[in-house]
Amino acid sequence: MPDDITVPLGRAFTATLNRLRQAMREPLADLPVALAPPDIGLLQFLLESPGATPQCLARHQARDKAQLTRKIKALEAQGLIRREADPDDGRKVRLFLSKQGQAMAKAGEQVRRAAFTELLQGLSRREQEQLLGLLQKCQPDTE
Repeated sequence: MPDDITVPLGRAFTATLNRLRQAMREPLADLPVALAPPDIGLLQFLLESPGATPQCLARHQARDKAQLTRKIKALEAQGLIRREADPDDGRKVRLFLSKQGQAMAKAGEQVRRAAFTELLQGLSRREQEQLLGLLQKCQPDTE
């Protein structure tokens, strides 16, 4: 189908995401704790939503529960996350960032911002706003 734009669009999305991840890898490796690009979003979410449940985090991160459980355990072993029993329902667990986790979330966000600045440097402010608007239109309505 000659008018099918999904293939080049898919390639462009993949190439852009790979470029963003690459721009983040080296600065993240310089942090005192080993973090991967997806970890930044996870830590940032917990910084903004302290006490979130693993289920809430899995929905936000669009990751399956088993994969996320392993990641939570790894971040907990690094001293970035702590789990606490829900005071209203002892069967539930709430997640919080440690002081070090808060610092790493903030440092990781700086790395992400620098990577986006590098990625978008060839676009004007107007083009960046247009890109944002188009990407937001692709998101499901959460209201």
